[in-house]
Amino acid sequence: MKNLLKKLTAAVFVMFFASNLYAAENNLSNKILFVEKEQAGSTYLSVMDPNGANKKRLTPSMFNIVFPKYNNKSGWVAFTNQTANMNSEIYILNKNGDQLKKILTNASFEDFSPDGKSFLYITTDQNASLYVFNIAKKEATKVSQSLKVTSANWSPDGEWIVASVLTDNGTLDLYLISCYAQGIIKATDTPNANEAFPMFSNDNMKVAFYTNRHGDKNEIEILGVGVKNNLALTRPLLVGTHPSFSPDDKSIVYQDGEDIFVSDLNGHEPTKIGTGRTPYWTK
Repeated sequence: MKNLLKKLTAAVFVMFFASNLYAAENNLSNKILFVEKEQAGSTYLSVMDPNGANKKRLTPSMFNIVFPKYNNKSGWVAFTNQTANMNSEIYILNKNGDQLKKILTNASFEDFSPDGKSFLYITTDQNASLYVFNIAKKEATKVSQSLKVTSANWSPDGEWIVASVLTDNGTLDLYLISCYAQGIIKATDTPNANEAFPMFSNDNMKVAFYTNRHGDKNEIEILGVGVKNNLALTRPLLVGTHPSFSPDDKSIVYQDGEDIFVSDLNGHEPTKIGTGRTPYWTK
């Protein structure tokens, strides 16, 4: 009985906390979602303006929140929470901010579909399989075939999924998975380096990611994936991880250490806008 009361109290607290902070700020367009770490075992999903102003917390403290994303069609925010016993849980915060709901366990959230009706997740077992989960039907469909996926992102037009894949030699390469039966394309081939956490631009023409191809430090690179771009690489000389494009695709937000920066795509004059992890620039 005591355990049941604790669970009910925790659930009410989560809903109350979210409704009091998020409902007043339920328009998350052109914001930076990020994870705020207060201390070990205590993180918050937070939001701020692209210049670092108007910081707000959207959730109560959770053990280890990672990889938040926002869908502008549904108004939902989703993220993964890694628990103290190393389990991974997927949560969705609804549009009004008054319900924070656990959707899946033993899975890592990756991205929403453009229409907000489905999302991508990766199993946290040794198979590291990528699935599409239909939220209304509560049905999952495997899309990675035999690939072991470590991160993934859905193109805004819904036609492609870009994924970072663990190869046989133990490194990470990028793959493009067609959502319309056009097959799977290997986009990078770097046997001695990694490419991780890819993110599409809003015009579907570019993918930003980070790599250690150039030395010990992770650098952000941009891959052209449009018809005329022919998988051409651009190196903006930015040290960091977890890039995300601005709504107009002229800038990116990214993480360097425990800090968050914004820069143009050429890497000119990066500006620190705050402290936090895994930033995501909403549309």
